[in-house]
Amino acid sequence: MHLLTLGLNHTTAPVEVRERLAFAEDDQPDSLRQLREGYGLSEVAILSTCNRSEIYAASDGPHLEPVRRYLAEQRSLDLEDLSPCFYEYIDAEAATHLFRVSSGIDSLVIGESQILKQVRESLETSQAVGSARLVINEVFQRALRVGKRARSETDIGRGHLSVSTAAVELASQIFDNLERRSALLLGAGEMIELTAQYLVDTGLTRFIVANRTVERAEQLAGRFDGDAIPLDRIGEALRDVDIVIASTAAPGFVIDAATLRQAMGQRRGRPLFLIDIAVPRDVDPAVRDLDNVFLFDIDDLESVVAANRQNREGEIRRVQEIVDDELGNFLHWFNALSAGPLIRALREQAADLQAAELARWTGKLGHLTDEDRRLVEQVLRGYANKLLHQPLVQIRELANLDDGYLRLDTVRSLFDLDMESDDDGKTTP
Repeated sequence: MHLLTLGLNHTTAPVEVRERLAFAEDDQPDSLRQLREGYGLSEVAILSTCNRSEIYAASDGPHLEPVRRYLAEQRSLDLEDLSPCFYEYIDAEAATHLFRVSSGIDSLVIGESQILKQVRESLETSQAVGSARLVINEVFQRALRVGKRARSETDIGRGHLSVSTAAVELASQIFDNLERRSALLLGAGEMIELTAQYLVDTGLTRFIVANRTVERAEQLAGRFDGDAIPLDRIGEALRDVDIVIASTAAPGFVIDAATLRQAMGQRRGRPLFLIDIAVPRDVDPAVRDLDNVFLFDIDDLESVVAANRQNREGEIRRVQEIVDDELGNFLHWFNALSAGPLIRALREQAADLQAAELARWTGKLGHLTDEDRRLVEQVLRGYANKLLHQPLVQIRELANLDDGYLRLDTVRSLFDLDMESDDDGKTTP
């Protein structure tokens, strides 16, 4: 069994590529079912955030061809053109990557507060669909443990950092004093809720929340004494606000160039700053061509978070020590999986040999009583167990070596064990 990862993130692909591979929360169950039923992956999980889209799978072979075929067929992606954007990890590297993600040291904002919740939701979705079985369930549970340890044993998460805080910090850099400014928040999810709180903390008191579900917008706006409007009224709000921060789950642009061009015509030259932290993007990048419009997407936050990384270098090293510690524990468990089927196959082979020998000698031992036959069977079984005892001990030890997989393959060859997977995912000789 192998643990596999195929994905891309903010370091390997720009937002215009990442949004093509984004998995909306409501779509993930169907995607997991497709990967299981149509592409033969019994264990699979999807981790999709504004900064990454990753597919984790457990497979009998160390290859990601089913995942690649799924992306090509279901997402209409030309993987050859996009191949430089993807990374692939197998076994220990796959677990290490997930542990680093969960701990917050692989994020755009180092130590961000939301990623641990997103990893947990990814596991829960996979569990609900039935695609988090032995390996996926175990590695994600251990990743959650890594994330919790990182935040309790180090200062990597000090300050409740997130993409939302970075967006507000960028707005603070644009305007010297946010108290005299107004903001339009697109969306009413957790990201926007955090953004609203951070804006209030910086002194901004005038903001409007626009959302597809007006009731949700009213609930959020009511918490901070703001106003709520439906999405079809954002054109009116764009005429008056200074800042727009967008983070909806819409599949297409919420603000297009035509809508913004009309609004800018009524602003009398006042500049408008838009910060789009959604993936897929909420604001048409073509608005950058409009006069007095300044658009920043999630990739533009890099300059804001650069200082964050530098300040947390020491904590990153401490977190990496936790990752390494938990990785060793996981690999001890993971490597033992490869020994289990081999041990079972050897014992079954020994039992088959016992039965064959006993059957061959049945005619010559016809004079034996039933009690004598049972005694002969016990002798044969005891001899086989003693003969196998030391090889089985060695197999368990070999499984935990760095090249354990290759050594166990040698054992399979020595005993002529051709192991295949049945329909239930169990390995049989």
